[in-house]
Amino acid sequence: MTLVNIFFFAHQPERLRPYALRPNTPRTPENIHYDLFDEEMNATVFRKVAEKCYYPATRLLLELVEQYKGEEKPFRLSFGLSGTFLDQAQRFEPTLLDIFKRLADTGMVEFTAETYYHSLSSLWGDPRADFRRQVEMHVTAIQKHFGQTPTVFRNTECLYNNDIARVVKELGFAGMMTEGIDWILDQWRSPDFLYRSVDGLPVLLRNYRYSDDVGYRFPNKAWEHYPLTAETFGNWMAGDTDEIINLMMDYEALGEHIWAETGIFDFVRHLPEQILKHPLLAFTTPSQAVKTLQPRGTVNVGPFATISWADMERDTSAWLRNEMQQFCFEELREMEDQMIARNEPEFLRAWRLMQTSDHVYYLSDKSLSDGDVHTYFSAYGNLFEGFVRLQTAITDLKHAALYSQGGGTAAPDTPVSTLLNETATQTRSRTASRARTKAEAETLDGEDSPAKPKRPRKAKSATEEAPEASV
Repeated sequence: MTLVNIFFFAHQPERLRPYALRPNTPRTPENIHYDLFDEEMNATVFRKVAEKCYYPATRLLLELVEQYKGEEKPFRLSFGLSGTFLDQAQRFEPTLLDIFKRLADTGMVEFTAETYYHSLSSLWGDPRADFRRQVEMHVTAIQKHFGQTPTVFRNTECLYNNDIARVVKELGFAGMMTEGIDWILDQWRSPDFLYRSVDGLPVLLRNYRYSDDVGYRFPNKAWEHYPLTAETFGNWMAGDTDEIINLMMDYEALGEHIWAETGIFDFVRHLPEQILKHPLLAFTTPSQAVKTLQPRGTVNVGPFATISWADMERDTSAWLRNEMQQFCFEELREMEDQMIARNEPEFLRAWRLMQTSDHVYYLSDKSLSDGDVHTYFSAYGNLFEGFVRLQTAITDLKHAALYSQGGGTAAPDTPVSTLLNETATQTRSRTASRARTKAEAETLDGEDSPAKPKRPRKAKSATEEAPEASV
């Protein structure tokens, strides 16, 4: 029997106001969110995506789950919903949450855990205190909205290394989901088995080839398999003799990135039928998979080789490639002690909203196809505008927390040119220090840095692999 685990991830960031349009008033806990975040843009984007994707896709999936609920092999699936998605749904489209609740009530749909703010806090290093807090916040939100306690964790953008997996295990999760990148599978083993971390945490690996066939290549008329039908895709699944196929996709692909006119909703409508007609295929959820399958090897990813599901590199370069990204990342990380000590709920919330991975993703300077994707998802038009919005918002928040703690008020009267000049000076200093630190670390721990991955090729079956083989 080959299990099929369908997982959809939905997320919306809290986008930042342009620097020039922020009110020229003191930043206080009462107005910090309104001053720094663009509520009008957030509402407009969420409602647009809800109309094109969230409502039609969720209603369709609810219909399918209820249709197959009484069958011997029911239709099951899972969702990852970021905390910021849940917040915006509650503010802008509360009836959408009602449909998700109905999905949860069927008993056929699982909700996984992640960081509440879809942040990069897992990369901050031990003790990863705020990462742990954000995960606990997200678990509480899932319990509140859907009456479930998540047992499987999927990190922001599938970020994974041994240290992150260790913390996830310490938090009590039964398993974790990440990317089935080729090099962690020795370029030939299949992602279609359950693996384990070096600390023994069960790990499910995304089959990026099949997932991207649906999530990216589906509307491409130049693709050799266009138009992809549910029958063809079901036959592909049936030809897989391994144990589990993890199909992990952005939920917004359904109707938003891939328009309804392409036939994507018809594809989804017929997919359960075409998969369940094969006797050796059945649907599963992540928690069921980690309970029923035995790990077939160990996934070993050192701290300087962190993987993700983003871009061709599938590493951290989507967020930490250039100096602007690195600077903002470090600024936010170094604010942790100040924000925790200040302990003002609205300041803490604003700080965590700025940690959302989208903000540094918008600052990418990649080119070619990856650059096109970054540009497509950017909320601000270009990376320089994104940097100005993020860095000045960070500075506004730092000043607000400092002056508020001292009993005064902080007015945003610093010219943006002054802020950016200060930023450039600090960036050069930090870059030199970081280069020395990284070079020293790589010298001491060079085995954690893999060779440059080969061009992806079709994975072979791992059926001949011994159950205890190490990847």
